[in-house]
Amino acid sequence: MVERPEFIRESIDFLQRFLMKSLQKHSEEHGVTIPQARVIGEVYAHKTMSIKQLSKNLKMTQSTVSDIVERLTTKGLLLKTPNPKDKRFVEISLPENIADEIHGSMTEIANKSLNSALSLLDHDEQEIVEEGMKLLVTAVKKKMETDGMDNYEFFDVLYFLDEEKGKKEK
Repeated sequence: MVERPEFIRESIDFLQRFLMKSLQKHSEEHGVTIPQARVIGEVYAHKTMSIKQLSKNLKMTQSTVSDIVERLTTKGLLLKTPNPKDKRFVEISLPENIADEIHGSMTEIANKSLNSALSLLDHDEQEIVEEGMKLLVTAVKKKMETDGMDNYEFFDVLYFLDEEKGKKEK
């Protein structure tokens, strides 16, 4: 029998893969290949990166990543700028308008994907899922605070924001 923590971790991994597949499908529908989407996603996650960092993180050869970066730069989806510390290297980043568009698209696609899955459940089951997620997120937040990891500003979790807003209104 699978232990509860293992089941929850594997469930979260499964949900993450589902969301990534949804994003990949959307990317392909807009003319971006999966390897290109992976490069864009990695740059989006890290703001700026080198070809070497991208290659290592994505487990692709530097020549493959370099070719992908060239194609995406030509399409205006990536920027290449000289590294200020060492002009022999370039930093890969996203144009600001593309980063904003990706953020909005990712959120919308993820929400639509989850909504379509949740629609397979009845209203009461949906509430159970929501309540379970609130309980888990609250427990994780408490654990983070206990362990001195209470700087969770980088977590964009609406539940945290609603909770903080509620405290300020009291």
